[in-house]
Amino acid sequence: MRIVALIAVAALLAAGCGQRGPLYLRDSPPPGVKLPRPPAYEPVPYPVDADRDAEKK
Repeated sequence: MRIVALIAVAALLAAGCGQRGPLYLRDSPPPGVKLPRPPAYEPVPYPVDADRDAEKK
């Protein structure tokens, strides 16, 4: 009987630790939660050396 009670307590403790509050997906947050905007796309600069190599050929 002690084992059953110990397993039940351990299961309750394991279920209660960690995440606070309900989980939600980023695409559908609960009302009142405003997520930060992702950083804007920055194009990769064209390498300057590639222009010089093309002129040499």
